Amino acid sequence: MNIDKYLPERASEHAAALLSPLGNRWLHVQGVVQRAYSMRTLFEEEDQHYLIAAAYLHDIGYAPSLNKTGFHPLDGANYVIQTLRDVRLASLVAHHSEAAFEARLRGYAHALHAFPHEHSVVADALTFCDMTTNPEGKPISFEERIAEILCRYREKYIVSQSIRQATPTLSRDIERTKQKLHQHEMNAFNKVGVI
Repeated sequence: MNIDKYLPERASEHAAALLSPLGNRWLHVQGVVQRAYSMRTLFEEEDQHYLIAAAYLHDIGYAPSLNKTGFHPLDGANYVIQTLRDVRLASLVAHHSEAAFEARLRGYAHALHAFPHEHSVVADALTFCDMTTNPEGKPISFEERIAEILCRYREKYIVSQSIRQATPTLSRDIERTKQKLHQHEMNAFNKVGVI
């Protein structure tokens, strides 16, 4: 296995260059990265690198210079594939937080399918990190995050409709990650041997 141990660092450089001028968007990304770092020990080394790199890049498509379609997961994935040439990372960005729901409503389902949809603990963890971090980068419950998105985008039918459609699937992604976190905590507790 050939692990690119510099992938998170390279992702960080791209994200900082393109997103740091965007205020809350950059704060949100930094909060998502902090959550990803906090759970990295749940994963093998390669998956750790991909989770952290994807956390840095999941919203890169919001950078004004990358806005080609107006659909940030697709714009971000296209940027990642062109600059970092990493299909797995581009796919995690393309499909983060169940983006397929919004892609269908926007007419970009076919374009999104150009990127393989990874169904994995890493994809679930990325969704968990994104959907439990508020726009200012602070931890928030999944329910609060959904409410916040619906409030922020109440005037934008496609976004509010897609988040409503995606909520059951997002909830399952979140629950799988919570179970993995709980199992990890239980294993750590049992290793200590506390009675």
